[in-house]
Amino acid sequence: MTRAVAQRRKQKGAAAIEFALLFILFFAVFYALVSYAIAMLLQESFQHAAEEGARSAIAVDNLAFASNSAYRSGVEPRVRTTVGNSLTWLPTGVKSQVLGASNGNVQLGWSGTNTLTVTVIYTGYTSNPLIPILTLPAIGQVPKLPANLAGRAVIEL
Repeated sequence: MTRAVAQRRKQKGAAAIEFALLFILFFAVFYALVSYAIAMLLQESFQHAAEEGARSAIAVDNLAFASNSAYRSGVEPRVRTTVGNSLTWLPTGVKSQVLGASNGNVQLGWSGTNTLTVTVIYTGYTSNPLIPILTLPAIGQVPKLPANLAGRAVIEL
């Protein structure tokens, strides 16, 4: 047996081992790109929905209502409907998590007499993500995200 043949026999599994080690790294990077892109898409969608909801509050005429509480009760359904319409493209699971039966994660807050804050929240994203969170050796969780994704808009009416 020649020296070159003996050398090839020693190197026979080296490519497989190198591939296995590099695959974990490349897969983690690819998975992180996709996972973070989806999380950012959701975050920006919630931000956009909150902004659209806040803008829709302008269309409600406050002179048509006798009191501030009546005006606020007239604004809330319009804002919630607009937010819901902005998020119709979401998958059913996410939509039910955010909008739910009573739009519980679409929160309206009033400060003063005419400042409205609209907040759209996906509570518990890390416990119910669109793409599962992986725990990879030597890397940890992919992706590392906050527990809640939210968008907020403030408008002065």
